[in-house]
Amino acid sequence: MNTPAQTPMPEPRGSYKPKKPVVKTNRVIMTRAIWYIFGVIASLLALRIVLLMLSANPETPFVSFVYDLSGIFVVPFYGIFDQPDYTRFYVDTSSIVAIVVYWLLAVGLTKLVNITR
Repeated sequence: MNTPAQTPMPEPRGSYKPKKPVVKTNRVIMTRAIWYIFGVIASLLALRIVLLMLSANPETPFVSFVYDLSGIFVVPFYGIFDQPDYTRFYVDTSSIVAIVVYWLLAVGLTKLVNITR
């Protein structure tokens, strides 16, 4: 028996087309995690820069907390430039260098995660 070839029916205009479900692969999750961690570190370092520029009192609990927590990420870059003097206006160049280096590290890690894509 010979059956006629079935031609696909065109969908009428304005019809509902369900979206395909978004599948989050491990690469997507890893990439988002890397950028989230970088965002937290960069925000903390940016807050440190602003507090140092405004000569915030390091004896207050919040400023002390920010300096202590962000100091962990700035330690590898101490000594590149002068140490901050907490009694006057100061642009913390070590924190700026740290943000740039951590950004480059985040870009490199995301490229490494997505290398086979």
